[in-house]
Amino acid sequence: MVDSNELQRLARLVDMNKQRLDEINQQIERIEVVQLEHDDTRRALSALSGGKSGHIALGAGVMVPIPSNATTIVDLGSGVFGERSPDSAKELVSKRLEDLTELKSQFEADAAMLTQRIEELATTFEKAAKEVTESNQETEVESPKTEEKPSRRKRRGFGGELTLDD
Repeated sequence: MVDSNELQRLARLVDMNKQRLDEINQQIERIEVVQLEHDDTRRALSALSGGKSGHIALGAGVMVPIPSNATTIVDLGSGVFGERSPDSAKELVSKRLEDLTELKSQFEADAAMLTQRIEELATTFEKAAKEVTESNQETEVESPKTEEKPSRRKRRGFGGELTLDD
């Protein structure tokens, strides 16, 4: 038989796993945003490597022209930047995009495992709660009902006056 402490423990486990699942889903959303950014960058670098010229928006409606022989400056990691050709930069961004896709699939696998675990814990919790409810009902049926006490007499104050209890 399961006691109330076990039920509370199961409820806490379900809640903790749901919170963890929410955190993982938030991470997946962040990865998707970064993937979109990398994909846009890859397409822009593909256009540059094809010899096309264009403009880069700086903000506030200001654009700078890009010559056809332009090079790019790329964050190589740990805040170290290097100058690369558009083709080389596109390869680097594509590699990062592949890494992000792999990371996203790992998070999705973790989310699937957590979802399964939550379902198992919820099922266990429901069964345990049903057992506790049934055992409480059996206890109530088995215990003889005590006779109700007669209602209390009304009290009279000093001199036979009515009180607030009347």
